[in-house]
Amino acid sequence: MKSLRSYNRHFLTGTGIIAAVYLAQNMLSFALPLLALEISGTGAGFALITGAGFVPNILFAIFVGVINDRIRKATGFRAYSILLALSCAALWLLMVTDLVNLAALAVFMIALNLLGYAIGNLQFTLLRLTVPHTDLSDATSLSSAINSTISTVGPALGGLALYLIGGTGLVGLVTLLLAVSMAAAYTVTPEEPDPTPAPFWPSLREGFVVFSRNRELVMMTIAVVLTNAAAGAFTVAMILKLKTGLGANDFQVGLVAAVGGVGSIIASGYAPRLRRWLGYRAAFYWPIWVLALICLAGAGAPTLWLLFIISFFEGAFSIFYAIGVWSYRQESTEAAHMGRVAGITGAIFKLLMPPVIFLAGVLTDAEAVAAAFWLAASLNIAAAIFLTTVAGWGWPRRPVAA
Repeated sequence: MKSLRSYNRHFLTGTGIIAAVYLAQNMLSFALPLLALEISGTGAGFALITGAGFVPNILFAIFVGVINDRIRKATGFRAYSILLALSCAALWLLMVTDLVNLAALAVFMIALNLLGYAIGNLQFTLLRLTVPHTDLSDATSLSSAINSTISTVGPALGGLALYLIGGTGLVGLVTLLLAVSMAAAYTVTPEEPDPTPAPFWPSLREGFVVFSRNRELVMMTIAVVLTNAAAGAFTVAMILKLKTGLGANDFQVGLVAAVGGVGSIIASGYAPRLRRWLGYRAAFYWPIWVLALICLAGAGAPTLWLLFIISFFEGAFSIFYAIGVWSYRQESTEAAHMGRVAGITGAIFKLLMPPVIFLAGVLTDAEAVAAAFWLAASLNIAAAIFLTTVAGWGWPRRPVAA
């Protein structure tokens, strides 16, 4: 991975802002479903709030990509950061006045992830504007490493805050973080051409055309629909097994999630080299089979310590295929279309997550936690079989040039 000094200031500043937003998302996305579990007393309530976080990606991601392609990126950073800070402040006021309920949590989860996604979507164009094409894989890996680090810290901090100061204190702290991020957004001024005005719907249609012509990206996207749904089921099964099966507290649950982030951090450092050595197909394909085995192991794990180990390896192998599809998308899409293609693929990636997450919650309420893990394993196996057969990848072994 390249040194931080080799990247320009605008890329690093923008990445820092996105990291702050991602930390806020990570902490709240971990904590709010646990608050829903406390309010409702059911796995379905937990899954409902978890699933609500993916609704923006499905319903609005495509439109966000078109909008981001039509505006100056600095303007987008500022507007989205302001709205995100205000939304979090509104949730804090509801909690202070004891007016929060499942509906309020669901609405906030949608707003949090919609605005967080809008900021994150700008990152893809920022990469193309500030990083040479030959360094895109390394820059993508750096971004993934930062996100993985936050994935490690976020759940642990979220669980610790819930344990020590409760949900209201946690939301207050996150509001302050987002206020700082909002101020920092005014320092992001990348050199960029003025957006070319274009009719909205033709512009959106052009994004679909560009995406549909990239057959390899289409095949990888369909596979990710299944692997993301599997990841959602695995997360629900893991957390509810810890809470209802093993009696873990919020901080312990956060630590288990954090260990998955540690696995992702370590793996992200090796992912570019693995991808260059194996080729983009094999580096994307084989981790999916390993993830299926990890899900099966989760179903039978009887202790907290085994779940720590399983979480570590799940985080590590998930980042291998994630970097694979992100890097291929960056390499094969022009900057002028990146926002739209990222929005389209982002929407498709999450398509099955809400129903599968809710199904996993229902299974845990029926005292079938193991079945939720089996569901995750089955979806990963289906993704790998799809790539082998329908996508025509066979059993990829030799490097294939990206």
